[in-house]
Amino acid sequence: MQPKDILAISGKPGLFKVLNTTQRAIVVEPIGEGKRTAVPSSARVSSFEDISIFTYEEDLPLSSVLNTMFEHLKGKEAPLPKAPHEELRAFVTEVVPDLDQERVYHSDLKKLCTWYNALLSLSLLPFAKDAAEGEVEAEEAPVEETPAEAAKEGEETADKEEEPS
Repeated sequence: MQPKDILAISGKPGLFKVLNTTQRAIVVEPIGEGKRTAVPSSARVSSFEDISIFTYEEDLPLSSVLNTMFEHLKGKEAPLPKAPHEELRAFVTEVVPDLDQERVYHSDLKKLCTWYNALLSLSLLPFAKDAAEGEVEAEEAPVEETPAEAAKEGEETADKEEEPS
């Protein structure tokens, strides 16, 4: 699963997988459960691809922060979100040394650890680092002609050769 397929919905706990989108609603499924539900398109929905963490230099995409956490913890769980504020802030600062201490709130740190542990328990981490590169390569791959297209192309070439100049 790619970060673009994972949603966080304001007012709803947990993470969701996008199944379909319509003009009036988004059909989602809570990750790890098989129960589908529709969320109105007016709801505040954020894709993991669009979420970033504030740093002093540039904002870091959430997927890269989660991958860094996975490497830092060697695949183990992050501190529980109910841990003391100082412990959570110290942990996230270890992972992201350039963390903007003023703009990242305690609730953000709790969400980060909650989401990390949820994705880890479902074996969805680490995210593939070259997923975007793989999509580009697939688009550039040569497309094979069908026999009908090859035959049609051959006819067009033959017609051009027969026309007098």
